[in-house]
Amino acid sequence: MMHNRKKLDQIDAKILKILLKEARTSFTDIAEECKITIGAVRMRYKNMIKAGIINGQIMQINPQSLGYKCIADIGILTSIDNEKIVLDFLKTRPYVQHIIGLFGKYNIGVKVALKDVKQLINIIEDLESNVHIRHVDAMIWAEAINMDHNENLVIKPLPPDEPIVPTKAAQTNSNEEITLDKKDHLIAKILTDNARIPFKKIAEQLGISTKNVIQRYKRLRGNLLTLSSITVDLNKLGYYAMAHNFIKVGNRSKMPEVYASILSIPNVVVVVRLIGTYDLFAIAVLENFEDEFNLRASLRKIPDIERTDTFLNPTFKSYPLNIFSQLI
Repeated sequence: MMHNRKKLDQIDAKILKILLKEARTSFTDIAEECKITIGAVRMRYKNMIKAGIINGQIMQINPQSLGYKCIADIGILTSIDNEKIVLDFLKTRPYVQHIIGLFGKYNIGVKVALKDVKQLINIIEDLESNVHIRHVDAMIWAEAINMDHNENLVIKPLPPDEPIVPTKAAQTNSNEEITLDKKDHLIAKILTDNARIPFKKIAEQLGISTKNVIQRYKRLRGNLLTLSSITVDLNKLGYYAMAHNFIKVGNRSKMPEVYASILSIPNVVVVVRLIGTYDLFAIAVLENFEDEFNLRASLRKIPDIERTDTFLNPTFKSYPLNIFSQLI
């Protein structure tokens, strides 16, 4: 698989870092940051799309702003022979938001978004009623925003410690439930699939003014619309595996310090706080086995981590994921 890696220079890497931070960053701003022409930025951007390095541009959805107060990962144990039967069963369940293949020690993992935590009990009972499912574990997310940390992704040949100054002010996030009308829904849906689409084009599609689209966008951003990012093929950046780390913290009062220490490790790109069997779930991308050994050593050095269960998985075809977009 090593031949999949595409050769980038430092300017390409910097463009990727900027767009991972904010997909709507203009070519003008990128050109100024990279000290090249706008035409050169446009050409490099198109070349990276053609090479399959960039394969999308998304805006993530905050499910809690839509009233989905309980987000959970559900780990399902079954026999290898029954995996397909269970997968087909899961595809019929309306509560399943996203299906994962291998999920740590579990044959299958699913994500659910629920209006009420009480629904989770009914879901577990429904899953365990299937004779092909041996056991089910639920891990509730403490929050459903700010899990992806694109800034930690090392894109060679850019030095990992080179600061990238965002060209736009950082967005604040809120879990407050908001009321949407039909046009708000349409604007959000368009942007979740194409974060870089010009506001003028959205206005033309909806038959409203560009000014109205911008006003609505500003109200939605930071509440409903959270992370704005391009998506990348991690294989083509040289990452061929992911380490899924399920972490138990000995002293939960030290959670902020543990969380910060985990995020100080390069290439840890996802961290989710959990309530349940584990306290944290962290994903790191890996080039090789040496990266895995270094990751384990770094985690072992963090005080108050009681136990870490680590499992290797293939990389996502597109990172970051947009698992809640179907809620719009």
